[in-house]
Amino acid sequence: MKTVYIGDIHGLTSWEKIVRDNPNADNYVFVGDYFDSFDISGIEQLFNVENIVRFKKETEANSGKKVYLLIGNHDHHYWPGTKWRGTTSGYQHKMAPSFEQFFIENESMFQMCVLIDNLYLCSHAGISEDFLKDTGYWSSDYDNVVDFINDLFKFKPNEFHFDLFDVRHHGLTRPNPYGDDEGQSPIWIRPKSLQSSNKKSELKTDYIQIVGHTQQTEIDIKGKSTGGRYFYIDTLPVNEYLITVDKEIKKERV
Repeated sequence: MKTVYIGDIHGLTSWEKIVRDNPNADNYVFVGDYFDSFDISGIEQLFNVENIVRFKKETEANSGKKVYLLIGNHDHHYWPGTKWRGTTSGYQHKMAPSFEQFFIENESMFQMCVLIDNLYLCSHAGISEDFLKDTGYWSSDYDNVVDFINDLFKFKPNEFHFDLFDVRHHGLTRPNPYGDDEGQSPIWIRPKSLQSSNKKSELKTDYIQIVGHTQQTEIDIKGKSTGGRYFYIDTLPVNEYLITVDKEIKKERV
């Protein structure tokens, strides 16, 4: 099975060439952050994500292939029912009503995470053991982690807000401003904290996590800094994306 993983969008249209170059893929995974570009107008960002949703609908209807659209931190603050809007970097006040209306109309198209080939665990920033325990994960293992995270997002979207981990569960007055806390949510956690939280967890031994959120100069395909258990793909600005074919992992250029 071939899967294409596409990093943070932020209005970029290079995803179109990526899908054209990979017509034989079985799955396409977008890891989120469709909005909040500093260089591309809000109208263009909205038009672009509308095209992504159209691609999902047409692909799944006509070919049987799957397109997974994940939510990032720069999407979450426009999601229906979320609180604390306008407090994070890049928030576009003038476009916010239009972005929220887009999500209202297309809510069923998006999810928080997906598991591919029963191995590749994909979310915007990564799933940590600390976050799962702090939000009441019910199991002693992680077989149901995707269902748990997606249900949590569906019914309690504010659990993914930046501040909640520290203030509510650990009594800290403020979180690390960069998101470098081991219990931050799957749309906010940074690589160092993600790997630290999971170093003795089945999340590390059972899964390979593929995430965006933290911009990279290139994809570390050899896994020198991650032991091959994490691949960080916020690399569209440098024209890189990731492909898996069964258990083979490789990066490609746009």
